[in-house]
Amino acid sequence: MKRAIILLALQLSAFWPVWRWYVARMTDSTDERWSLLALATVTLFSLYGRAAVQEKNKRGASEVKATLFPPTLALLTYCAAYAVLPPLARAGLAATALGLTLSALCFGRRLHTGMLGLIYLSLPLIPTLQFYGGYPLRVLVAAAASPLIRLGGFAVLQEGACLNWNGQLIWIDAPCSGVRMLWTGMYLACTLACLYGLRCLKTLLVLALALPAIILGNIFRAVTLFYLEAGIIEMPGWAHDGAGVFAFLIVAGVILAAVRMMRRERVCGELLAT
Repeated sequence: MKRAIILLALQLSAFWPVWRWYVARMTDSTDERWSLLALATVTLFSLYGRAAVQEKNKRGASEVKATLFPPTLALLTYCAAYAVLPPLARAGLAATALGLTLSALCFGRRLHTGMLGLIYLSLPLIPTLQFYGGYPLRVLVAAAASPLIRLGGFAVLQEGACLNWNGQLIWIDAPCSGVRMLWTGMYLACTLACLYGLRCLKTLLVLALALPAIILGNIFRAVTLFYLEAGIIEMPGWAHDGAGVFAFLIVAGVILAAVRMMRRERVCGELLAT
C-alpha cells in the first residue's frame, strides 16, 4: 500500500488550489459548514477502514497497481484540464480521485460508493444547489402538492412555486425547497451504507430508493404546511419546523429500512452459500 500512500500525498499536493477554494467557500455561507460534517465522517471511516485493512493479509502488488489506475487517471485528468475547468468541476475531479484512492488504501476496494458519496457531500455545494435547483424543486413540490390538497376538498391551484387558495398565495419558500433535506438524506444513506459495509451496487440501490423517498417526504411537508399557513389548522409557531422534522424522520426511516434490507439480503445469501 506504499504506492497508495504516495499517490494520496501527490493528490493532496496537486489539489492545493481546491483546498484554497474550499476554505474561501466555507467563509461565504453558514450553509457550507454542513460540508464539514461529511468531511469529518469521511475521516472517521477512513481511519477505521485503514485499521481494519491492516489486520487482514496484504493484497498482491499487481492487484494494488490495478486498483490505483483509476485514481491516477483522475489525477492526470485534473492536471490536464485544470486551465479550462471552473473551480467546482476541479473540486469534483479532486473528490473523485481522493475517493478512489481512499477506497483502495482504507478499504481494499476499487470503489467504495458510500465513501465516494460522502466525499462529494463534503464539497461546499448547498448554496449552489439552492441557486440552480431550489426554484425547480419548489415548482415540482407545488405541482405535486396541489392535487393532493384538492383531494381533501380545497380548491387549490398551483402558481409557479406558490399554492393559490381563495386568492391567498401560500409560498413554498427556499428553506422548504427540499435541498437541505436532499443533502441530509443522501448523507444519511451514504453513512449507513458505510456502517453496514454495503457494496457498490447495493449502495447505488439505496441511493436510488432514497431519492424518491426524499422528494415524497418534501411533498408531504408542503401539504402539511399548507394547512398550517392557510390557517385551516391552528398550531403553535414551532409546528412549522416540527412538520419538517417529522417529514425527515419518515424519510430517515425509509432509508434505514432500505439499508437493512440490502444488508439482510447479503447476509442471507452468505448463509445460503455456506
